Amino acid sequence: MSKKSDELTRLRQTCCLGLASEIVVPQIVEDLHRLIDSDRVHFAWSDDLGNIVNAYFEKPDPAALDWLRHNHRRFEEEVGISVRQSILFGKPTGNYRWPYRKGFEATESYARLFGGLGLKYSLDGVVRDRFRPLGQVVLFRRIEDPDFSVDDEDRLAQTLPYIAHAIAGPQKTPEAFVETGDSGLLVFDADGRLSFQSAQAKELIVYALHEQIPVGAGEGLSLDEVERQLSALHARISKIHEQPATAGAPPVWALRNRWGEFQLRAYVLDSPGGGRGYGVTVERKVPLEMRMLQKVKEMPLSIRQREVCFLLLRGVDNEAIAQMLGITRPTLKEYTRAIYRKLGVARREDLVRLALE
Repeated sequence: MSKKSDELTRLRQTCCLGLASEIVVPQIVEDLHRLIDSDRVHFAWSDDLGNIVNAYFEKPDPAALDWLRHNHRRFEEEVGISVRQSILFGKPTGNYRWPYRKGFEATESYARLFGGLGLKYSLDGVVRDRFRPLGQVVLFRRIEDPDFSVDDEDRLAQTLPYIAHAIAGPQKTPEAFVETGDSGLLVFDADGRLSFQSAQAKELIVYALHEQIPVGAGEGLSLDEVERQLSALHARISKIHEQPATAGAPPVWALRNRWGEFQLRAYVLDSPGGGRGYGVTVERKVPLEMRMLQKVKEMPLSIRQREVCFLLLRGVDNEAIAQMLGITRPTLKEYTRAIYRKLGVARREDLVRLALE
């Protein structure tokens, strides 16, 4: 199996987790990067009429999104196609191929949304099921990168049915959320202003504090709302640190919304002048089943062995696994022995502990 086929299988497994689509889309984005090189990926959910109802922006830039919120119609006029048109009537892929319309590089839309972020090339895919549109995924490359190729467009087309299943298929509540190490740092100065944020924190805090980011005329992420939410976060941290119980370990709390769960931890930063600032770490937590799948994807196993391994980790009994994979019990036993041998474990309980390390 080629490396790209392996990566497509990884994405398919992610799309079949059956989790809420807002929770699983960031992992789909990560899998897309393995399949098609890109600087960033955006995904937008649509209603049946092609209107964007929510969006996930990798490396979100609040200033660019604020401009789009006020100039959505202008962008569509200058780019030459509306988002609704592409979602309802567009081709499966390639509706936003560079260049969009002659002269687009000279427009303010290009300067605000592309040039200012160092982006130039894009490749989109429309996500639909048999009956309705579901959304649109867009990949971007930087000015110094090559344009997307025909092979890239073909690979994106192969992912669309799987992504449609993740968006429209059965969705369940995660069993539990676990830490991932995917974290960033915010620093508030003594006056409550945000004086530093790492690149990862800039992305994570957007989704920790904003449950929905629609894109349309008059809709979107406004700079005023971002500043208001950050001010509210600072006020909450200040209030927590005024309580005597926080004199020891820094306070930790979770924010849960449709994007999943985020863990925040706040530290006091005393300045030489006597003012009090705060350092805040923000970490994205993922559902237990997603963390297990990520771990399985990293294991030195064949594709078939990974399927068996993941079902073992999920607690599926042997008879059900054999039926799901269309194999006999003796064949499953051989697969299980090979998995245990490769991973250096002796039983299912040891396999679970290995996956959760």
